[in-house]
Amino acid sequence: MPDPRRTLSDGAAGEERNDMRKRYGARWPVLAALAGLAVAAGALPAAATAPGPVEFDGEQAQVQAYLTRITNSPAELRHFMEELPKGGDLHHHLGGAVRAESLINYAARDRKCIDATTYVVVPGPQPCAAGQRPAQDALPPGPFRRHIVQAWSMQGFVLPPDGDPQPGHDHFFATFGKFEEAETGHDADMLAEVTQAAAGEHTGYLETLVTPSSGALNQLVDGLHLKDPGPAGLARFHARLTADPRFQALVHRTAAENDAAVRDSRKLLGCDNRPAPRACQVGVRFDYQVLRAQDPRYVFAEQILGFELVRQRLGRMVGVNMVQPEDDPIALRDYTLHMKMVGYLKSRSPSVRVSLHAGELAEGLNGVGGRDLTFHINEAVDIAGADRIGHGVDLAHETDPAALTERMRRRHVLVEAPLVSNAEILRVQGDRHPLRTYLDAGVPVALATDDPGVSRSDLTAVFQQAVTEQHVTTHQLRTMVRASLDHAFIEGPGLWQEQDRYDTFARPCRDDTPDADRPPGADCQAFLDASPKAALQWQLESDWRDFEDRYARR
Repeated sequence: MPDPRRTLSDGAAGEERNDMRKRYGARWPVLAALAGLAVAAGALPAAATAPGPVEFDGEQAQVQAYLTRITNSPAELRHFMEELPKGGDLHHHLGGAVRAESLINYAARDRKCIDATTYVVVPGPQPCAAGQRPAQDALPPGPFRRHIVQAWSMQGFVLPPDGDPQPGHDHFFATFGKFEEAETGHDADMLAEVTQAAAGEHTGYLETLVTPSSGALNQLVDGLHLKDPGPAGLARFHARLTADPRFQALVHRTAAENDAAVRDSRKLLGCDNRPAPRACQVGVRFDYQVLRAQDPRYVFAEQILGFELVRQRLGRMVGVNMVQPEDDPIALRDYTLHMKMVGYLKSRSPSVRVSLHAGELAEGLNGVGGRDLTFHINEAVDIAGADRIGHGVDLAHETDPAALTERMRRRHVLVEAPLVSNAEILRVQGDRHPLRTYLDAGVPVALATDDPGVSRSDLTAVFQQAVTEQHVTTHQLRTMVRASLDHAFIEGPGLWQEQDRYDTFARPCRDDTPDADRPPGADCQAFLDASPKAALQWQLESDWRDFEDRYARR
């Protein structure tokens, strides 16, 4: 497939192309594809032209000036970004969010073993078999511990210089199978750790992805068949599964386990203490992540379980997603079927919110190319009716990307952008990343972590990368931070009168100002008390006022 970024020919159009690259910088490659430039045209149409610079005033201008001064100072930039209020992390896998060192502690505490060659955790109790070592051996510093950390994360992994995404992709996804057993029974520990980390970098909300009860559900589905994947067949399968008392029992057992994990994590954090730690103020909700690389009946059953939990408002489950590598052969083969399944369930339960990994693909990855890159985001938006998409980095290859981004803007479909993992897994970063294209097209965007434990990263690092590689301004950062809570699936109406327009509060708070020294009026306070989403947004606005006041004086 020809490179869609090279839409102007060499020779006659070369000078024009170089001029456009200078003019639009990091945005040029994808803007060129979006515009569908013809050789003779030699210019971007008005609809794709980059907007002029945002006019800053007052404290915003002073904060932007400070950011400009420190952009090339990693330590100062890190401190600034760490203190910046970040709203919500909407693309966060709990299973990949915990550091390898903590997972080693879990395995040692449970007296499990670790294969000395593959570094796969083996169920305990000890003694360990030949070729295995006790997990306790990895507690002190040394080669064994170092090799485990490297096998369970991207620590020390060096991407090859030829730009091939495959080695990074394969190492990243191989980590989960190695440490998975270490996580068993430690949901509360993991939640406590990631919540504490979020609070430490001024993130107010975590919407983390989990797949509870998948094993028990698969046993239930073993006796069912999905012979007809059309609407009638999906309806029959759905009716049979949801009518089974064992399925409904599983729904409630899953919810109870989630609730228990949250309750126990709050005990670990000391949330009953007064004053409670800052981590106790972080909002935590779950999205049910469906495993896409399996037989269609199991995929559909997991979708149904996720939809039931969200529809019945159980277990703090607020959304449904689909995970595992998008380039997996089964995931590629069944992609359209999966979108139709989600679309069917959305038609039955339109209030259930859906975010989908879509366009997490790069040319050459596991033979991906041609048609595979042209329709995943389109179908997530148009067939599945996704409220948000994750990654979305193959935008330039999608069929009619300009029309696609316009539909996303009009329908308020947000893009979750985990910049660090995009670079590690797909080698998509800098001017190859479509972040600026989405922003220029008016598509809402939120920065996210993905799997910060595996990436050896955090949300602060993602914000740093947005500034150093994507050249976003403080105004754009604030818009993305606001969008993260505006598009969060947490329950309750939002603080803003209109989605994606951050100029007027909803009527109960229209005449109030978020100020730590002055409480909101009675009507506004009642509104905030009734809406967890609006309360988080109000706190974000108050925190931003504080942040701007401090940095405007630097």
